[in-house]
Amino acid sequence: MYPLKFEDILRPMIWGGEEISRFKQLPEVHPGIGESWEISQVGERVSVVSEGGDKGKTITELIKRDGANLLGKHVAARYADKFPLLIKFIDAHDNLSIQVHPNDELAMARHNSFGKTEMWYVIDCEPGAYLYCGLSKDVSKEEIEERIANNTITEVLNRIDVKPGDVVMVKAGTIHAIGAGILICEIQQNSNSTYRMYDYDRRDKFGNPRELHVAKALDVVDTKAYV
Repeated sequence: MYPLKFEDILRPMIWGGEEISRFKQLPEVHPGIGESWEISQVGERVSVVSEGGDKGKTITELIKRDGANLLGKHVAARYADKFPLLIKFIDAHDNLSIQVHPNDELAMARHNSFGKTEMWYVIDCEPGAYLYCGLSKDVSKEEIEERIANNTITEVLNRIDVKPGDVVMVKAGTIHAIGAGILICEIQQNSNSTYRMYDYDRRDKFGNPRELHVAKALDVVDTKAYV
């Protein structure tokens, strides 16, 4: 076995920019890239080895072949043929939606997938950049729903001003959002289960409001102040 490198999985987003292209020193700048999935076995986005003797093989094929030698015996015993993490870069050129993720139990029941606890490492950011993680005070689900409807939800979110090198843990059930002007490395569970709660009335490329999942989000959101 040798150190593995994988092909880029670049994801255009309406809030994406050009920082990922520069940070990864890609041959050309790809405008509007919001995410680059570095190691993934989520859905159809499965990492493929980019060089060496295993070039062209997927991470799924490697796990089936190498098992515990690749993952470690404890991880292999718990997750079988699954890589437990998704590692990505995020370029928040604009504010990301306010969202929440289910835990393992609910995600398995609803989506047959892992839940989503994640961690953010701030690589770089513009002066004054911030993100939201949790609530600034205890807030009932009824108030959260009302504030989503009247566009005041950010007034009760816990704002964290950030600088390069900062680390933030986002447990499943924690309401959160990345603010504009931040380049982040996100390390998360192998999951794409996301409930979008609020999106600043943003529109997709066809002019339609982006889908919200308020009812599902309220089922899982932690209503206690972030500590």
